[in-house]
Amino acid sequence: MKNNMKKVSALMALSMALGGGAAYAATLDNTQPVHQTSVSADSNAAGAVNVSVNGASISDGYWNKDGKVAMIPLRDLTDALGIELEWNKETKTAELTRGALWTQVITGKDQYSLNKMLLTLGTAPEITGGKLYVPASFAEKALHGQVNTTGNQVTISSEEEVKTVTEHGVITRISNQDKYQSIQIGGAGLDGIVLNLNEDTQFISAEGKEIALKDLAIGMNVEATHSQVMLESLPPQTPTYKVTVLDATAVSETQSKEVLGTAGTIENVTTAEGSVSQIEITGTRLTETAPDHVVLNIDKDTRIVNHEGETVKAEELTKGAKVIGFYSPMLTRSLPPIGTAWKVVVEAPAAELEAK
Repeated sequence: MKNNMKKVSALMALSMALGGGAAYAATLDNTQPVHQTSVSADSNAAGAVNVSVNGASISDGYWNKDGKVAMIPLRDLTDALGIELEWNKETKTAELTRGALWTQVITGKDQYSLNKMLLTLGTAPEITGGKLYVPASFAEKALHGQVNTTGNQVTISSEEEVKTVTEHGVITRISNQDKYQSIQIGGAGLDGIVLNLNEDTQFISAEGKEIALKDLAIGMNVEATHSQVMLESLPPQTPTYKVTVLDATAVSETQSKEVLGTAGTIENVTTAEGSVSQIEITGTRLTETAPDHVVLNIDKDTRIVNHEGETVKAEELTKGAKVIGFYSPMLTRSLPPIGTAWKVVVEAPAAELEAK
C-alpha cells in the first residue's frame, strides 16, 4: 500500500510538472489534512480493501474508523464506470454526470444529492491521502451498481443498468428545468413513476417522427423505455432512454394550447339521457393555473381511459372513483369552474376502492 502511494505521488508530481498541475488539482485536494486510516480492534477485516469494478481492479480502499464500512476511491470508481466527475476545490464537492444520472457528493456530509432527492448512507465522504472516498454502498444506492463485499474484497458491477423495462402511462407532470428534466406517468403526486430525462433520451411521435420534450403535454399517453434500476423514492425515479407518444394526434393538438389537469376523487356525477354528462372532481392541481376543484363536461369527444391508455366505459365515472381530468384553460368563472374534459384517466373505480 505504501509503495503504491509513493508511486501515485511520483506520478502526480510529474503530472504537475508537465500539465501545470491542472489535472492534479482536479483529482486531489491537498488543502485537506491527510487522515490516517485506522481499523478498530473488533473488526474482522483489517487492512486495505481491494476494489474491482466490472472485473477490473482499481485503487485500494480502506475500512472506516469503526472498521465496519468499506470506503472506496470516488474518482477511480467513476472513471471505471464511465461517469463524468467535476471537482470543486473551493466547496470540496464532486458532481457526477452520466445520461439521466446527476449526483453531488459533499466532503464531510452524509447527504448525497441524487437528481432532486437527498440520500443518506450512514457514512460521510472523506478525503484521505488527497483522495475523496465514499462508502461502498454509494455505488449501489446512487450509481445503481451491484455491490458485493467478501472479507477485504469489494466487487462492483454495473451490468444491471443496461437492462430496460418498457411500460405505458399517461403524463401527469413535466419538469423542464436544465439538469432536472423529467416526466411523471402512471399517477399523480406520490403515485406513478418519474422518468428522468437527458440529452440522449429519444422522443418519438406516434407517426415515428423525432420530436422534443417541449412537444409533450400532460394527458398524453406514452410508452417509455427506462432502466430496470429505480431510486427508492416516492414516486420512484429511473433513467429513461426513449419516450414514444401513443396518441396519434396528441402532439399537433396540444402544441397550440395549454392543457390543465386535476387529480382527485369524483364528488358528484350528472347524467343526461342515461349517459354521464358531467363530473365534479376535488383533489390536487397538476399545473399552477389549474383548479383543485373543477366540474368537467363529458361529451362525445372526451376520451375515458385507464393508465395504460385503454378505453374504459363511461359507467366507471361514478361517485368516489379516483380519476385524473385533463381539460383546456377555457373555464367558467363560477365556483367551482366548469370546463370540458379532453381526457379522463380512471385510476381506481369506486367499487375497487371500497373493496380495499
